[in-house]
This record gives sequence, C-alpha cells and structure tokens, in this order.
Amino acid sequence: MSRSKLQTVIENAISKADNSYFFENYTKQAQAVIKALDQAGFTVMPKDIPEATWTQVADEMRTGRLKPEEHVKDVFLTLTRILARK
Repeated sequence: MSRSKLQTVIENAISKADNSYFFENYTKQAQAVIKALDQAGFTVMPKDIPEATWTQVADEMRTGRLKPEEHVKDVFLTLTRILARK
C-alpha cells in the first residue's frame, strides 16, 4: 500500500475518534489509529530491533529447505508475531 493510503487511514481514524475542538483525547485518537492500521493490513514495527529479539526470531522461525521468498516471509511473520506479544 502507498504512503497516501496510509495517511488516509490515519486521517480517517483520528477524525472518527475525536471530533472535539477543545480537550482532545489523544489516547483515544492513538488507539483508533492503531486499530485502523491493523484493519487496513498495516503493522507498526520499531526501526531498531534489539539483538535479543533477533535471537528469538532465529529460534522460532522455520528451518529446512525454503525458497528464498518463503524464508523472507517467515522471518517477517515470525518477527511481527514476536513484537505483537511484547
């Protein structure tokens, strides 16, 4: 998905979450954005992954003969699953 699609998802979530002009509820807005991103198929990940997390990914990922694209997909899915638990 494009950055403009991502921006639209965020804009709509904030708009629907809180329409007050004073005393905005930023927690409510943030929760709405996270929910909307998830529903639109996005995930949020830190730019810097701790070394211990990479070790955990290595321990939990599939092994054996995989096509390169299957290996990359498995690393990504394992990483997102681990980060979601934290």
